[in-house]
Amino acid sequence: MVGVPAGLYFWSNLPLLKTIHLIFLWLLWPTVALSQPVVPIRSGGALALNGYLETFADSTGRLTVSQIRSLYRQGKFSALPGNRLVINYTTANHWLHIRLAPAKPQLLYLEIDNPRINRVSFYQTVRDSVVSQVITGDSLPFTTRGFPHYNWVVPVLLHAEKPTDVFVMLSKHGEILSTGISLWGPNAFEQYDRSRYLLWGMLAGLTVLVLLLNGMVWIATHDTLYGWFMAVIVVTAFNLGAASGLSFQYVWPHAPVVNNWYPQTISAWLIVLAHVHFMQRFIGQVAGNSWIVHWVNRFKYSIIACTLLTLGLVIFDAVPTNFFRFLVWITLFFSVMVIPLAVLSLRERIRRREPIILFYTAVTAVQFLTLAVFFVNLFLTRAGRPLFTMPNEGLVLVNYLIDLIMMSLGVLYFGFTNYRQRNEQLLTTLHQQEQDQSRKVIEALEIERNRIAEDLYDDVGAMLSTAIGYVSSVMRKPDVREKFPLLTEARQLLVRAVDNLRTVSHNLMPKNFAELGLAKSLAETIDKVSASTSIRFRFIVAGPERRLDANTEVQIFRIAAELINDIVKNSDATEATLQLIYGDESLVLIAEDDGPNPPQYNNLHSKVAFINGKIDADISPAGVTLLAEIPY
Repeated sequence: MVGVPAGLYFWSNLPLLKTIHLIFLWLLWPTVALSQPVVPIRSGGALALNGYLETFADSTGRLTVSQIRSLYRQGKFSALPGNRLVINYTTANHWLHIRLAPAKPQLLYLEIDNPRINRVSFYQTVRDSVVSQVITGDSLPFTTRGFPHYNWVVPVLLHAEKPTDVFVMLSKHGEILSTGISLWGPNAFEQYDRSRYLLWGMLAGLTVLVLLLNGMVWIATHDTLYGWFMAVIVVTAFNLGAASGLSFQYVWPHAPVVNNWYPQTISAWLIVLAHVHFMQRFIGQVAGNSWIVHWVNRFKYSIIACTLLTLGLVIFDAVPTNFFRFLVWITLFFSVMVIPLAVLSLRERIRRREPIILFYTAVTAVQFLTLAVFFVNLFLTRAGRPLFTMPNEGLVLVNYLIDLIMMSLGVLYFGFTNYRQRNEQLLTTLHQQEQDQSRKVIEALEIERNRIAEDLYDDVGAMLSTAIGYVSSVMRKPDVREKFPLLTEARQLLVRAVDNLRTVSHNLMPKNFAELGLAKSLAETIDKVSASTSIRFRFIVAGPERRLDANTEVQIFRIAAELINDIVKNSDATEATLQLIYGDESLVLIAEDDGPNPPQYNNLHSKVAFINGKIDADISPAGVTLLAEIPY
């Protein structure tokens, strides 16, 4: 008995003193019991439990609450420093005890802040009677809880001036048992509880928004990068939902098997697998630009193999005895190996200063720092000196927020940038192909123009010249001139036909164009046009002449010829000026006339656009000014 001197046990064996001894114990017991630490109950937030919690480890895992109360009375419980229970990998049942002695009836809420505990048993006792009990755990359906909450929350109804003992059994076999214990007043618990559910709801809403946004972009762009990022979010959200207890409350309340250690372990492996594969897709890591890619792929294959092996053993109920420790070490191995693989993958590309590599390096550095702090805290926790009391799922939550916010922005930005660059490259290639096709067509047309010009000038022109010679020889006879006066007019028509033929041939392709160049060919053309029309033409060349490629110069000559032809045929102008200005970055062709009639160009805009030029025209009754700018 706690507080009873050891010598009394000897004297109690004497028959005469037996009754006195029992009376003494009966008088002493209330004093002994009330001498245990009693939680001071006050209004406000959470009640301070430091120094008022006691714990006992049941290594057999079979003790009942009656046996535990007996052990408590024998002083087997030890004081818990602080309000958090941290136990290394264990197979024992751990009991907690709190003594409450209210001055008036009231309701309190006891919270065990770790939703992933296999079995949780709650007993409220007054004197020797159990007045309330709750048997639950994440291995039982969610309906077994006495209070609908993602954590273990139990209402404790206290009666005035009746000391109450609360015993809580926690069982988490084969894992680290780390949990905080809090005791709340009704108002404080309600306010705090609402804020927690509000924050979790905001996180869930943000998750759904990010998934919808990336899903729509994935459908629009057909880029699997967004699909793999969604996979990272989904598997991390599953693990976080299970670790927080929210998924058990809202997603699978009737399937506690999902809370088992194996699904959670496999989900942790899938997080690593999704992250590694997403990294490869995000930074564009392929065999052509990385030597480490083969090791990264082998790492992924090892995760897939362990996942399939574990699933097979669980499905066929063939899990070995020590398989749990194997999974623990494998999980640590996967978590640690991510670091050197990611560092090497980024190191071989970071020297190029690619923005996407620098961004992913910064995000990964933050996540690795979080991971390092977690592992340091894990080893210190096992040694009994933790840096902080954040639960294990806190690490997942921090990295999840980094992925959800920073990485999501990076995926959308760089993914859209890559998509736009691919489209621009595709459009450039398509435009280049169109230009090549058009160039081939133009070359074929130029060949045909040259052939027609040569045929007209050499064959038809020669025949007309011969005909002029025949007519001239006949007209030398006086009697023939007098008898056939129309021969003179016929000769003049033939001479005019030869001149017109020479002009048409020159417009099709000036003779010796390649040797003369654009400026001299245009000057020669304007001279011939001026001789055959009443319009006074001026031709001005400004700047040092710069020779362009043959196809471009031919197109510019065609453009100038169409401008000249339109002025002659449609403008009714009296004066016209053609300027050829060689600038620093472009060639400018300007045609001006004082004709009142608007121009009637034939595919002029298409010809200028083909050589990437721009047209600006000013049309008014006072005349027409057209400017065509062609970049070099």
